[in-house]
Amino acid sequence: MTDKKNKDTLKASPLISLIIVSMNRKEILERCLRSVRSQVYPNMEIIVVDNASCDGTGEMVQGMFPEARYFYLKSNLGPAGGRNCGVRNSRGEFCVFIDDDALIVGDDVLKQVVKYFRSDIRLGCIAFRIVDPMDGEEISNSIPRIDKKSIQKDYECSYFCGAGFACRRILFLEIGMFWEPLFYYVEELDFSYRLVSSGYRILRSSAISVSHEKTLQARVKGEYIYYGVRNRCWVAARNLPWIYVFSHIFLWCGYYFVSAVRSRHLFFFLRGIRDAIIGLSEVMKSRNCLSRGTMRKIKALSGRFYY
Repeated sequence: MTDKKNKDTLKASPLISLIIVSMNRKEILERCLRSVRSQVYPNMEIIVVDNASCDGTGEMVQGMFPEARYFYLKSNLGPAGGRNCGVRNSRGEFCVFIDDDALIVGDDVLKQVVKYFRSDIRLGCIAFRIVDPMDGEEISNSIPRIDKKSIQKDYECSYFCGAGFACRRILFLEIGMFWEPLFYYVEELDFSYRLVSSGYRILRSSAISVSHEKTLQARVKGEYIYYGVRNRCWVAARNLPWIYVFSHIFLWCGYYFVSAVRSRHLFFFLRGIRDAIIGLSEVMKSRNCLSRGTMRKIKALSGRFYY
């Protein structure tokens, strides 16, 4: 009788794949995995994708979290490639992603994810609330609205923050996953454009939160400027009408130039500009400009184009 009850529970609870990408941050990853382990959901798999760590991450995961499925990559593919690897090796109907320096808030997050997806067949992605661990307030730059207004209820949006989100696995694969040439930064925006263009919805959930303490460990100082410049140019050229391509690139390059001067990382800015130009011809091969209908929808959802 007990076995039948357990089987019925699993059948009613679709498999969820919880995917974490990490590199050389085993102590931080351990905290993240402990928060994942607190989930009371009965039918989940934990997938850890290791972007070529050399600090004993694999030994820690396999020794302390034997229930996790561990995948070691011989080279660093960045968050974009790492997440794609996790999805390709996953078996769940829904995939939940959190950064290795984030913690799940509460023990019923996966139940909430299933509830959301089951209530709307056109719901493609759930954007989690990304909160500051110090005060529990929503982190401003993670809010998927042009006005950065923190709204204490569910609402449809046009993009999401990669620190914590969920997606239907089959949809993730069908629309092309994350664009791996980006490696790191704004891969979520490029993905969101394709998702909204496909007619699916992105919902910012007020019920699901992750606490995100962004750490500099295993990051190269100034590298964010390089990827910010290069990737903003590429994503704009790949997706936006030309008038917005120019405004987007001009304003973001201005922002990163000022950041580079202030932080004395001008080299990263110049290298970003150089590589953006070098890669532009290849980027244009995959250009697929957003339709007017998609752009109207994104604007109505407090999305932005000119920057």
